[in-house]
Amino acid sequence: MAAQDVGDLYWLAQRHEIAGRGDEALKSYAKLLAKSPTSEAAASNLFSAAVREGSFADALAAVKAAQRAGQVDSDLPLMLFADAYRRKKWGEAEIALREVEAQGDFSFMMPMLQGWLNVAQGRDSRVSAQSLQTSGLAAYYSDDQLIYFDLADWNIASAKVRLRNFRGYDEPYGRFLAGHAMGEFSRAGDSEFASALGRQIGLDAGNYGTPPVTADLGLAMLFARLGLALDEQRQPQKGLYFARISTWLAPSSDAAKLALAELLDRQDMDAKASAMLKTIAPNSPFWFPAVVNQTQLASTAEEAAAIAKAATESQAASSQLKLLYAQTLEKAGNRDLAVTVYRSLLDQDKSGAEPKKRAVQLLLLASALDNNGDWDSARNALEDAMQLDPKNPQILNYLGYSLLEKRIDVVRGFELVSKAYQLAPLSAAITDSLGWAHFLKGDVDTAIPLLERAVKGAIADAAINEHLGDAYWAAGRRSEARFAWKAAALSAEGPATERLSRKIDFGWTKETAAP
Repeated sequence: MAAQDVGDLYWLAQRHEIAGRGDEALKSYAKLLAKSPTSEAAASNLFSAAVREGSFADALAAVKAAQRAGQVDSDLPLMLFADAYRRKKWGEAEIALREVEAQGDFSFMMPMLQGWLNVAQGRDSRVSAQSLQTSGLAAYYSDDQLIYFDLADWNIASAKVRLRNFRGYDEPYGRFLAGHAMGEFSRAGDSEFASALGRQIGLDAGNYGTPPVTADLGLAMLFARLGLALDEQRQPQKGLYFARISTWLAPSSDAAKLALAELLDRQDMDAKASAMLKTIAPNSPFWFPAVVNQTQLASTAEEAAAIAKAATESQAASSQLKLLYAQTLEKAGNRDLAVTVYRSLLDQDKSGAEPKKRAVQLLLLASALDNNGDWDSARNALEDAMQLDPKNPQILNYLGYSLLEKRIDVVRGFELVSKAYQLAPLSAAITDSLGWAHFLKGDVDTAIPLLERAVKGAIADAAINEHLGDAYWAAGRRSEARFAWKAAALSAEGPATERLSRKIDFGWTKETAAP
């Protein structure tokens, strides 16, 4: 093929990319590599396109071409390992592992990769906590892997001990682990511990099951965790590559799909992310987070509410889904129906809900009622919530601030926000409430440091910046007041926009005072 033809093919692929036709760009890059098999640029472009589009065969072809051209990045041997593993060519997989080790950057994965290679061949993993202390990275990324190895080796007692001491449940990889372990403990006859794991990740009680932990799954979870970590370390392309390997190793893994969808979303590939999430079935412990993510990917608030409604109708007993539906309705502006759904949720959970959980549901109902103009009902809900959970700082703050804002009972409002601040002194919203309470009492000198601290914790919050501006103005610090109001105006919406504009131009008056 003539050089000009190669150039034309390259620009055709580029045009497809710019137009958002990723599949066509991938085909063009594949043709380009076929015509220029020693071209590093052709291999690199094909590899990137293959990772974006999820084509294992094209990604592998690009890696082999790069290898022939002498371009061996530290992460490319992992693709060769995945290929050999998928084909059950254990000898080739061992050779790829030696290359991973020689390249250095990902050599910390060696004990885990070798362990899963052993399990895949029907052997004991031969992995221990001591064997994973070869480096700080190996130790850091092995806390969940050790439990996966226990589950794969059917060392249930050891897995139970490690799960009780595990501290990563708030992280995605920890929630993935809990979801998989639920299935194993259910199969082992320990439904109580399985339910406890479900509660760790906020699942409603239900008949959730996951396939047994295999080498495929254990490997997939390692790559999924690393993919998310690499993205957080500002290596999005490499993170997506690792997440793709995760799904290529275990294509039926719902956890791997969740991780990949998250990274696709972060790179603005919303359609691909949504399509991936839709493949997760309702009987999976990972279905609820998949539905949540689908609502977040929706193009409109109405579409998000429709997604939540459909999910709720398919699992009517799920309080999680009903709560999600109510929240999406609020965002869509359908407050009347949102209030109805919140009340239905409270009726549904009336007999079995824990007091603290019910208190939170009442708080959400109160917010919806308040936003819908029914303050009296909202106040009743807040008072009920406070009776159930008198040490919940969010409930105390909401009620206290509302009493202050509406000038109903400034004394009690001050007491409530003061108590909320004692319970949650690091909360910007609560610190703002206390500062504003002092301002309303006329104690500007005490209010300003609190409001300044609140702004540092929520620098883009319009209400907090406006409160600080009002306090500065009262203290005679007119220039600083206008700076604070200008900061508030950057994110203000609705009536606050005009009010702030008047303050900036003419200063504070009783008519323009912050609510």
